Amino acid sequence: MDRNSVTGLALIAMIMIVWLQFMSPEKKPQLQTEPVKKELKSSAAATLGVPALPGTDNLGIFAPASAGAEQLQTVENDLFKVTLSSKGATIKSVMLKKHLDGHLKQFNLVSTPDKGALSLLFLSNDGKKIDTRDLYFRSVSLDTLKTLSGTDRYVIRYMLDVTPEKAIAITYGFTGNSYRIDYDVKLTGFKNALVGNEYQVQWDGGLVYSEKNREDESHNALAGSYLGGSFVKLDASKDKENYREEQSGLAKWVALRNKYFVAAIIPRGATEGIFLEGHKTAATHFEDYLAALKMSVSSTQPESSNSYSLYIGPLDYNTVKSLGVDLEKIMDFGWDWLTRPFAEYIILPAFTWMNKFVSNYGLIIIIFALLIKLVTYPLSMASTKSMKKMSALQPALKELQEKYKDNPAKLQSELGRIYKEAGVNPLGGCLPVVLQMPLLFAMFYVFRSSIELRHHGFLWAKDLSVPDSILDFGFAIPMYGDHIAVFPILMAITVFVQQKITPTAQSNEQMKIMMYMFPAMMLLFFNNLPAGLGLYYLMFNIFSVAQQFYINATTTAEDMPKVNLGTSSSKKKKAGPKK
Repeated sequence: MDRNSVTGLALIAMIMIVWLQFMSPEKKPQLQTEPVKKELKSSAAATLGVPALPGTDNLGIFAPASAGAEQLQTVENDLFKVTLSSKGATIKSVMLKKHLDGHLKQFNLVSTPDKGALSLLFLSNDGKKIDTRDLYFRSVSLDTLKTLSGTDRYVIRYMLDVTPEKAIAITYGFTGNSYRIDYDVKLTGFKNALVGNEYQVQWDGGLVYSEKNREDESHNALAGSYLGGSFVKLDASKDKENYREEQSGLAKWVALRNKYFVAAIIPRGATEGIFLEGHKTAATHFEDYLAALKMSVSSTQPESSNSYSLYIGPLDYNTVKSLGVDLEKIMDFGWDWLTRPFAEYIILPAFTWMNKFVSNYGLIIIIFALLIKLVTYPLSMASTKSMKKMSALQPALKELQEKYKDNPAKLQSELGRIYKEAGVNPLGGCLPVVLQMPLLFAMFYVFRSSIELRHHGFLWAKDLSVPDSILDFGFAIPMYGDHIAVFPILMAITVFVQQKITPTAQSNEQMKIMMYMFPAMMLLFFNNLPAGLGLYYLMFNIFSVAQQFYINATTTAEDMPKVNLGTSSSKKKKAGPKK
């Protein structure tokens, strides 16, 4: 490996540093520290920054509904247990059966179980801001606990009789084997009764953090929407700042997520727009979000009905993609034009297919590393042989450099001629590494944002989605972290061995420094990455070392370049007759 090759590897390493340390995973939204200046058509959305003040003086004709007795109803299916409340006709608890928190305990995804998460919000023509969570509905369904399975269906209906002419009906529909919940809203008698003839259906309060590392989870928490064919993202990344995003148009969904779970509202009809809001609490790293759809109310018909689907569950790529509304866009797989295609069309399909035959994801990662090595084998073979030829050419090239040290143009011309005759590329050794980088980055995003590897162990690693720590220091070492992970150490060793047995074009101090610096850099950066990524790179390196041993053993003298170097050999021929 010559100086250009060393420089190429160093640049690749620096790219990894910049990417992993600074360019992942957040994409910062536009921070809005000033109130929204555009006119909002006096919509209810414009008043979201003002807290609701429940009470008879602030509820107008809704005041009688502010008093009552709360009735809780629980629906349990194959996947979750959901608790609804007649106060607000809202969702107060969602307990997933197949997914536990970081301490392997069941947890409630709803962060505001006291008041609930789902509600309608609107501004009446008499200036009253109404959040239905402040009102007591009447439950039409009498069951307090209903258990479903398979294709069983069950419906819970809530009614709010505001006046003899005005009423709100909310209906929930459950299926025994789905995370999807039907949600229907019917407003009767509200023609021209609401400001802007619109209301919002919203999820308020974000989602409970489920992982041990709350700071890491905050990097994955966000609110978003798919509007006009593009993903709108709101990330409340800074403490003590209020973030807000409001847009008009047709939305496929609004949603909010934490690291591994998502709550989405999916309309089945046209929307007027979206409203997203969020802020971060510094002490707990919790990012509190509100995600709302703006819906119209008919100005000509006495009744307005809208149907929605709620998805409250895991960020499992295949599951959310099966909804058919592009909800998978809320999953962060990096650059849409580079790393996301690797994640969506190579990594996840390969893992899904292999998981049909192999249940252990550690073994799946090893098999995947072997498959990638087999696919890149021809390129690696050509690259390694090119480096061996470069190594064999070094003595003669040094003579050329000495001969033409005062004529750089001639030196470059001769070097180009020799490289061409020998059939070598000075940067050929770096090409396989460069081609693997998008795949490596894509795997980084897959392992840190999708739920497939969560709580799946392999050997000493209890969870392949987090570092395989065997010792926690209790304090952090700069650049290294607060723990010792094993896979990165083994990976760094294999990187060193691979460099040791790989032919190099130079043996100067630069190469000696690189021999130790590159493994050390890999150790530092992989120590805080998911164990699954460290396992993949470790196994890929082991296969590369085995391949290198094979190439070294099977390369013969006939494979070495035979070119007219025009160096010392020609000088000796000219000097012969003078003897």
